[in-house]
Amino acid sequence: MSTLRLLISDLAARPDSSLLRLLSLRPELMDPAAADFAALATRASSRAGLARALDLLNQPQLQVLTSLIVMADPDSGATAARIASAVAGATVEQVAPLLDQLHELALVLHAPLDPPDTDDAGPRLFLAVTSLREVLGAHPAGLGRNYVELAEALPGCRDRLAGIVARMGHGHGSVPGRAAPPAGNPPDGELARQRTDGGPDATGQQAGPAPEVPGQQAGPAPSVPGQRTDPAAEMQRFLASFTGPELLLEGAPEGTSELLAKFESGPMGRVGHALRDLSPASAPGGGEGVSSAAASQNAARHNPGGAVEWLLRRGLLIPLDDDHVELPREVGLLLRHGSVITSFAPESPSRPAAHIRATLRDNASMGAVASVLRTMARLLDSVEDAPLATLRAGGVGVRSVRTLARDLDVEMAQSYFYLELAAMAKLISLDPDTSQWRATASAWRSRDRAEQWLWLTSAWLDAGRMPSLVGSGSPAVNVLAGEANRADAPALRNTSLQVLAALHLSLTQGAVPATVAAGSSQEGTGQAIAGQDGAGVSGADQAAAILASMVPAPTIGQVLEHYAWHHPRPARRVANALAGFLAEAEILGLTGAAALTDLGLAVIDRDWDAALALLTGALPEPVEHVLLQGDLTAVAPGFLSPALSAELSLLAEPEGSGTAGVFRFTPASIQRALAAGRTASGILNFLATHSVTPVPQPLEYLVQDAAARHGRFTVGAASAFISTENPELLAELLAGDMDAHLGLTAISPTVAVSTLTSAELARGMLDAGHSPALADSDSTPEPNEVVGGTRRAALPAKHEAVAPYETARLLAAEETGPEETGTDETRRGNAVGLPLGLAAAQLNLLRSRPAWSPGLGESAPALVREQLQRAIRAGTDVWLTTVRSDGGPERLRLHPVTVMEGRVRAFDPDRASERIFSIHRVMEVELIDGSGKKGTP
Repeated sequence: MSTLRLLISDLAARPDSSLLRLLSLRPELMDPAAADFAALATRASSRAGLARALDLLNQPQLQVLTSLIVMADPDSGATAARIASAVAGATVEQVAPLLDQLHELALVLHAPLDPPDTDDAGPRLFLAVTSLREVLGAHPAGLGRNYVELAEALPGCRDRLAGIVARMGHGHGSVPGRAAPPAGNPPDGELARQRTDGGPDATGQQAGPAPEVPGQQAGPAPSVPGQRTDPAAEMQRFLASFTGPELLLEGAPEGTSELLAKFESGPMGRVGHALRDLSPASAPGGGEGVSSAAASQNAARHNPGGAVEWLLRRGLLIPLDDDHVELPREVGLLLRHGSVITSFAPESPSRPAAHIRATLRDNASMGAVASVLRTMARLLDSVEDAPLATLRAGGVGVRSVRTLARDLDVEMAQSYFYLELAAMAKLISLDPDTSQWRATASAWRSRDRAEQWLWLTSAWLDAGRMPSLVGSGSPAVNVLAGEANRADAPALRNTSLQVLAALHLSLTQGAVPATVAAGSSQEGTGQAIAGQDGAGVSGADQAAAILASMVPAPTIGQVLEHYAWHHPRPARRVANALAGFLAEAEILGLTGAAALTDLGLAVIDRDWDAALALLTGALPEPVEHVLLQGDLTAVAPGFLSPALSAELSLLAEPEGSGTAGVFRFTPASIQRALAAGRTASGILNFLATHSVTPVPQPLEYLVQDAAARHGRFTVGAASAFISTENPELLAELLAGDMDAHLGLTAISPTVAVSTLTSAELARGMLDAGHSPALADSDSTPEPNEVVGGTRRAALPAKHEAVAPYETARLLAAEETGPEETGTDETRRGNAVGLPLGLAAAQLNLLRSRPAWSPGLGESAPALVREQLQRAIRAGTDVWLTTVRSDGGPERLRLHPVTVMEGRVRAFDPDRASERIFSIHRVMEVELIDGSGKKGTP
């Protein structure tokens, strides 16, 4: 059955609400817009699309999906009851809603009724999308491959299994005193006990002529003469005859159970000489008969190598090479008593977390907000004064960062983060001409503090870099180097914060731990007793008030534990990055003392207006005055407004790192202000206006003395010059309005300079009717410049920089449809989803076109690949129509072997050799049944 065609039909039959839900949860399906439902289904079932979708699943969803893939037949599917039986501790009532959620994500399909027009065909069957088996890997839920897959994948494995099956069949038919079992399935309840002439000897090898596995319900049926049997299928039937692991391991050497317990986390293991000879003739004492069997079995129970030998001889461990073995899936399921999942986790883990006062959290958060704004401003000042040079290997050197950290008065690790944050927010940028990082933060400086903070935080949320990687590795990653780029950084960062928010909400709604409650109650009671007038609030009321003001402060381990439940697949990737994400959130003020703040919740929900309102209300009003002192300093009693802070930073040098900023006036700082266009009177008037104290006389003398030395020389810019031998021509040119248009300044009767480039000056003179000649140094025109032309390139318009959160807000306003659906919980979800407007546009496009055009579009190669995989599983031949090198079609009968990396490897019976074809050159695939007729795709 083609799950891709079934998925196309399923998507086309869905209501609009279900499709909009799917597109909002999996926005990559419409990037770019899908042309039809076939293209949408192809993307949904592709390896990349399925990998992203699996990262969205929580633990119970992934457990149910894994059980479906392991237990269900790829063509017919499985019922919810069958899947629930494979999940230990799960009920059908719990599994059914999870299957519906997986169907909503287009990971699970409803198998069609057979016959289609049947109204009551029994319980619904569920199918997993075919490519999910590849994405989950060869070992889902820690189970190995089955015997059939191992026999096909490992050279010599089929012969090895055939020998094991033959010895087991030979043992049943040759043991004296025991009748050979009848052909076919053995009778129910008949158990073949281990005989003394078939047990292992002291070395763990078989002493008798043929082994008899204990606890089996009459082993494999003997082969019918002339009929070929598949040894892998025989082993599957052999394992299916056991009702539990106790019967399978009855009579096994000591340590066998402990050895098999090591395969609980994974089916792969390492042993020595795994490819040892298991033939009866190679066993010590193999020809001694029955006399030594009992002694050899007792010796094997105390032989350390006997457990491995025992398992290998019975095919319960399959050698991969001489050093590694794999536990077959049938054995693993039997050891788990038939359960794919041994521990169902329908609820997120619940462990009590530490609680702190909300006031402590808020104070820590606001302190972090103030610190990050103050430090970022000082960093920009430092980079403006001394741009950061990049190393040849990339990034900024440790020496420059150490100097910057000393200027910022922070640790080296924090300076790494601040530099990365400035680059994320585009406050510093790399100059390609000089290979230096320069400050480009004029737009950021002009914002108020709340907007500045939200600018930084919103840029950090969606940045594709991990600052926590800086300084790690060997060689160490340099700050602002390319090695810190991670494509999955935004997804991991946002899912980590969303899990933190979900954990915060669940702990806030739950009860405060008893230890915290007891301590708070005693504290409240003591305060009530200590009241002087005795009329205070009772201890119980105070304790209740204290408990209401407590907020959870989970540890990194608790957050990681919840992340592993909400997103089990990417949990391993986020394990090393989570500590860095939470530390950066603490620096930014999203959390305070490890507790998530209301401001942090608003940012995680991307409610920018609410975040601005919360922060504006929490931050004190900016100060518009300073205190001028006689030691040539100005003290700011609080946070200054952006305009006042920028002007003071120009007039004086900032000092200190506290809330009350200190600015020191120096001759160099005054000279800098004068060079920027300020005048002495303007500086003194500005200081008098914004100071609550009179301007000190030493400061007034400093400004006047610097102004007296300023302007003795005049420096101007000149990019080009014109010269003539006739002074009257130059005087005529300067007498009109061309001197202002061309930026001309006469420096002698025959020479004038201009601020324009030589090419622009020449074009301007051509427009005025003159025909200038270019000097030898300017004879080569600039790229894309036409000197003799009359068209002038338009100057680029300057636009005010837009903050990252403003960009997100504009996109949301443009893309959100007229009707907003979904709850806060679904919008918080598992990842950053796209607004509803794009999904609605994609839906309109899908509804306006046919669901599928056979042989065309994105689905054609996917359908070919699925048909080939189906033929490989069934072991049948196919009619394959491919395109020859000359462009003509070619129809071949082939036996496909493998499909991987965009190529199909198949056996051509006409040539008696293997051939390889590219998938994109295959036009059609038709399955052929055993009779040689063309099968139905």
